[in-house]
Amino acid sequence: MTSTLAALLLAAVPAGKPTAPIVSAAAPAPDRPAVRLATAEDLARLCAALQPPERLRGGGDAVERGEAETKHDEARDAALTERYEVIVPASGLAFAPYDGPERRLALSEPVQLAVADGTARLWPTEERALPVEIEAAVARKMLEAQRAGTLSLALTFDLPDDATCGSGARGKKFTLPVEPVSWRWSDGASVLARGGAATDRPLLTAAQGARPKVDVGEPIAGPAEAKKAVLARSADLEACYAEALKRDPGIDGVLVADLGGQRPAISADSVGDADLAACVQRVLAPLAPAKGGKGAVPIRFELAPPGVAKETKKP
Repeated sequence: MTSTLAALLLAAVPAGKPTAPIVSAAAPAPDRPAVRLATAEDLARLCAALQPPERLRGGGDAVERGEAETKHDEARDAALTERYEVIVPASGLAFAPYDGPERRLALSEPVQLAVADGTARLWPTEERALPVEIEAAVARKMLEAQRAGTLSLALTFDLPDDATCGSGARGKKFTLPVEPVSWRWSDGASVLARGGAATDRPLLTAAQGARPKVDVGEPIAGPAEAKKAVLARSADLEACYAEALKRDPGIDGVLVADLGGQRPAISADSVGDADLAACVQRVLAPLAPAKGGKGAVPIRFELAPPGVAKETKKP
């Protein structure tokens, strides 16, 4: 994690409170929203953007070809800097034998993840087996869910700097190398295990009695009024968090909302839930541009232990 991002995330902790670590020191958490790849068209567009410039077959004169290459280079750079998420049905995946002493369950290598109805295959270049540290009882639950057809893998990943898509003879099936950031195994809507940057989550989940809290921090940039404007939407932000906890009872982290543009944007994200980020953007959309320029406001979503008194927020 860069020092800039760390400052953004820690800024969301209210003054006078201890700064508990937000992410695992061994594996930095996602620092930006992930683009969800769900359909064959999503993968085809990504692969088209990743195509090396020398493979372009554009027409036109020398100026038009040069302009096309420049435009393609910009699209490729943008695609490489994005973070992505896919949901993979686990029915076709094979697990290696469970390692009891290490409490480790991992996929059998080599791993290829079929996505978008099998039109593309992703192969992890790091953390290739996507391991998780879990008790044997949880491992059994995962295998039972796999046999029942309800187990899925959500993978958040970056792309290597030289990433390109391999394609089949007809150009309709793709293979793509990916660098895993975080992953989670779910039985339907219930999260069973997390790995990578998602490993460090609260010991107690909302389902186990932890109380969800939403704290709005001082603006990292822009006028102080920006915090008051976001605080006025606290009830709606809490509703966004409540929906996210239905999907993952242990989810927490920080979003940084950029205000003052045509619509709010999320510039930093240690939560890693695309739906929560989208909900926050919708909630903050009615806010007028901040006076005095754009503002960046950190919003911390956290789970407090049972029995901690709820604080009254003052705008």
